[in-house]
Amino acid sequence: MKKYPHVMMSSMIAILFIGCYPAAQKRIVEQPEIESVFYLPAEIISVDKDLVTIRVEKPVLFKGDVKLALQLAQGIIQNSYLLEGKETHLNQTRVKVMRVMGDDIQLKVLGKPVPYKPGEVVKISLEKKTIAIRDFEVIIGKNKEVAKYVQEDVTTALVNSGQFNVVERLKLKSVLDELTLSELGLTDSKSAKQIGKLLGADIILTGTLAATGEEWNVNLRLINTETGLITTAFNKRGSLHELKEASFRETRNIDGRFEDNASGLAGWIIGTQFDDKAGKGGYQKVYIDETQGANGTTKSLAMDFRLGSGKSRKLRKMRGGIRASIMNRLKRDLSHYSGIRFFIKANKDLTIRFLLADSQKNTVEEENWFHNILVTKDWQEVCIPFNSLSLQKVRGRRLRTNQILELNNIERIEWVVSERNVKRRTEGTIWLDEVTFY
Repeated sequence: MKKYPHVMMSSMIAILFIGCYPAAQKRIVEQPEIESVFYLPAEIISVDKDLVTIRVEKPVLFKGDVKLALQLAQGIIQNSYLLEGKETHLNQTRVKVMRVMGDDIQLKVLGKPVPYKPGEVVKISLEKKTIAIRDFEVIIGKNKEVAKYVQEDVTTALVNSGQFNVVERLKLKSVLDELTLSELGLTDSKSAKQIGKLLGADIILTGTLAATGEEWNVNLRLINTETGLITTAFNKRGSLHELKEASFRETRNIDGRFEDNASGLAGWIIGTQFDDKAGKGGYQKVYIDETQGANGTTKSLAMDFRLGSGKSRKLRKMRGGIRASIMNRLKRDLSHYSGIRFFIKANKDLTIRFLLADSQKNTVEEENWFHNILVTKDWQEVCIPFNSLSLQKVRGRRLRTNQILELNNIERIEWVVSERNVKRRTEGTIWLDEVTFY
């Protein structure tokens, strides 16, 4: 869990200007230690002309308390070290993998006489592979979110192993749509080869989960795109009792490109509001502007607003300030990220507030963490490291929270125009585009 303790704030207002900070070094999420492997020790079992059979020694990759998702990742890695049809090196000799039989691997020596003898200890190099991961699916059980949780953990472990590049989900979906294939099509030899060629992927991974009482049975298939065949199918059975439905949060990156409305609106609050948080006579309207976007695109998320002349009765009761905001209310776990990057502009120079709201486990209160931004008439790229955010305090209200930014419990993200930064009755338009976490 990533936490940033609150530090004493300066009385000066921090303004974030045009351009990005250098990317902050990504902090490591707490998880069992993983062993990076770049070659495997092996013993020569037999030599027959240019065919060499070796027996490899597969290491235990994860150390510490290993949960089910990491057991799955270890199984994937260990069953895909060497793929039939691929080339690699045995010591300094170029070889091609002909057959994989558990820990025994048959290799064909390429281009030179065989210099090996039975009993000899050697090293076989591991080439980095590209894997396309189809969305895992719960086929038996009510809690469909478990599949997403397990897939995210497995994906993270595969990337951290140093053995894989992972194909983006949208790119895989685009190829499947182009070939008009369902998930069943992935098991077809010809289709698997096509997908591998179009994506540059060596392996396709599919997974299903089935609830059996308090445990889950997870079945995985690895498809070698070189041969089009299922190279490995295995399952793991284990308890996920620590997972509660209410605790599931989105861990994938935000889709903040608004060229494609269907994919870019998850969690974004669209529509018009009057005389509420915007105050008496105030309003805000959030919509997709189809006339302009950042970096030459044609669409962006826009907000027309007018701050009211005074607080409404409801606002006085809430003890809140007059404000208008672009908001994303999707509950998120951002502990895998170091900051947020986006493009923004306005119809006139404005100081607005970027805000991240987190929730606390032992209280119903939320904390608001902010950074002020000077927005101009031209598109500008803004990068905000999460560890640069300051805790927003409300005058006359005592915070009963731990005053620590809980990145794994984010309730909402906002870009706020408020009477903290501009005068009442201020009106204008703000445009936002290409939002992403880094």
